[in-house]
Amino acid sequence: MGTVLGTARAGRRDVAPVSFDDLPFAEVLEPAVTAVAQDPVAIGTAAAGIALARLDGDHSRARTVTVPTRLIPRGSGELPPHDR
Repeated sequence: MGTVLGTARAGRRDVAPVSFDDLPFAEVLEPAVTAVAQDPVAIGTAAAGIALARLDGDHSRARTVTVPTRLIPRGSGELPPHDR
């Protein structure tokens, strides 16, 4: 949020901020902030599954679990055309 407000106050239009994880107020900022949103339920489910497996004696090596994200385009992630 600070980036959006700071660049707006400075009159900068050549910055295209995108947040990772959706913010509750992202759509009311000007410009509304584009976000890459996580699924907290999917993250929690994956973490709980791994923890329960460990408690049941799973001694497998650590692994990476990828949880899908989704893009929420709102306008801040696009740069306006340069004046020529």
